[in-house]
Parts: sequence; structure tokens; C-alpha cells
Amino acid sequence: MSSFTTVRRTLSALTGAALLAGGALLSSTALAQTADYASIEADPAIWHLSDADSEVYIFGTFHLLPRSLEWRTDEIRALVASADALYLEADVHSPESQAAMQPLVMQYGLNPPGVTLSSLLSESGNAALADLAPSLGFAPAMLEPMRPWLAQLALAVGQMQALGLDPNAGVELVLLGMVQGSDTRMGYFETAEQQIGFLAGMPDDAQARAFEQGLEDMAELPAMMDTLVTAWATGDMETLDAEVIAGMRDGAPEAYQTLIVQRNQNWIPQIAEIMDGEGTVLIAVGAAHLPGENGVIALLREQGYQVTRQ
Repeated sequence: MSSFTTVRRTLSALTGAALLAGGALLSSTALAQTADYASIEADPAIWHLSDADSEVYIFGTFHLLPRSLEWRTDEIRALVASADALYLEADVHSPESQAAMQPLVMQYGLNPPGVTLSSLLSESGNAALADLAPSLGFAPAMLEPMRPWLAQLALAVGQMQALGLDPNAGVELVLLGMVQGSDTRMGYFETAEQQIGFLAGMPDDAQARAFEQGLEDMAELPAMMDTLVTAWATGDMETLDAEVIAGMRDGAPEAYQTLIVQRNQNWIPQIAEIMDGEGTVLIAVGAAHLPGENGVIALLREQGYQVTRQ
């Protein structure tokens, strides 16, 4: 399968921003999963806010998961069944969206003539890439035409799939399957083009720093994937914040501002508009967007909403 096909299919299952936000998610492919996911008593984090005629629940998602992990608790099943509307980050799963994304990825994901991926990286970054890429089935030359954001996405997808994570088992696709055929309305905070724009719109030097930070994290956190999946499944947001977001804040601050902070801020007025409506609404966005002082939960509380953990 070509690298472009891999990227295109993955964009249909998760946001590229979530992958870039998770440099720490790129752990060693040589390490097999050690967690017994089937035995985990899952209790993913859910928050609640309400007014006289609205009940809004916010659920932090994981875009790829092991098939053996059963995270759909009775509470989640009941919530999905009762929801009048389901809001996701963007429509990246429908056939129409996938068809629209393919030319966008090609348009915004390739370097201009005369520019290569290696020319944007430091000497140490190129050395790290040369060590990593072959283990994921990529010759470094295959990545040379790609801008750093697209190359990182391609490597991240390969890394996660090598670790046994499956986009078809990710929360968004499972939720979409649960509401298929029902009267649940679908809503989205962003378009697929906007999501690609967040990635592609960063300057090349910022993209390169984010890319190299991801490569460093991969080498330093060989066993982190099991830790992060388990933390998400059990609602341990402190671990997710410390192991994913903190590394991004420190190692790739431009990417953190663009892919996390700016988008979180954009979502707050949209959530306020949902609150102005009525009914039961389930909001499901990447878990990396929720914790911390710039997370969606803190920003909603700053706006005066009473947000409680379920």
C-alpha cells in the first residue's frame, strides 16, 4: 500500500491533529503490547453540563484502539441511545468527505519543487528518521516529497497499526455505528478541509520541530502506548495530560498552540450555541483536547459553565 493511501485512509478515521498532538503515542514497534485489554474494567472520562432545557455530555475519545478493549460501558450505551445529537470534531468518515480529502492531502501535503523533507530537518532529526522509517516499511526516500506534517502522520499511522491499534475500533467509528439508522442528528465543529489546514498551515520550521519531537518521544517512551490506552480506558486524564500534552507544550509549542489551544478556543462558542438549544447532546472529541488549563473543560468553566465529571 502506498504511503499516500495509508494517510488518506487514516484521515478518514481520525484527525491528523490528534496524531501530531500525540508524539508520545509513537512508541517502539519492536515492543509487543503487554496489557491485557480484554480484562480492563473500562470507565472512560465523561463530563456533564446542563441548563433548563439542555443536557450536554463531553466524552474524550481515542481515535485508534485495540479490538480487544471493550470500553462501551452501560452508561455510555445508555447515553448514546438517549442522545438527540452527536457532535464530532469533523466529518472525516463519510464517502463524500474521504473523496474531498484526497486531493487536499495531495495539495497541501507535498513540498514545493526543490524542497525535501530531509532539507527541513536537523542532522539529528534525519538520523532518527533513518533509524525509524525502515522499521515501519518506509524507505526515507518515500517520505522526501512530503511536508513534515504528512510524513509524521504516515509514520504515526504505521507505528500505531504495528502496535495493534485499529482505526475501525476507534471511538468515533464505533459511535457512528451505534447511531446508524437512528434519528440522532450529527454535528461537527470543523470541516475536514479546516483540519488539514491546521496541519498544513503551520510554518515548515514549526512542523519540522513537531516532527523531530515526535521522533524523540518515540525513542524515549518505548512502552507508553499500553500506558496511554489504559489511562484513557480508565479515565486517568492526569496521565494523559502529563504524558501527551505536557510533552507537546514543551517540545513543540507552536504545534500545541495551533492544534490544541486554538482549536479548543474555537469550539467553546460552538458549545455555547449547543447549550442555547435544547435536548440531550453527546460531544465526542479527542481526549487530548480536554485536560489542562487550556483544555475544553477548563475553558468552559472560565465561561461560567458548571462542568462536572460523571
